[in-house]
Amino acid sequence: MAECECVAGCVFFNDKMANMPQLAESMKKKYCMGDNTQCARFVVFKKLGKPKVPADLFPNQMEKAKSIIVTG
Repeated sequence: MAECECVAGCVFFNDKMANMPQLAESMKKKYCMGDNTQCARFVVFKKLGKPKVPADLFPNQMEKAKSIIVTG
């Protein structure tokens, strides 16, 4: 798969998990460089736009993403 279109400005990709580099790399590989349709951040971005993506939303928090989308 191709790199996610949001990588350049993604808080998670660029700033989060600095103290957990191995876990961060694994998540980046899976969500940012893999199937971004499974990324909670990407799903919220696509449905509601970048301003609605919380900075603290991790890619694996799909249930939280669904909740955000429902509440708009």
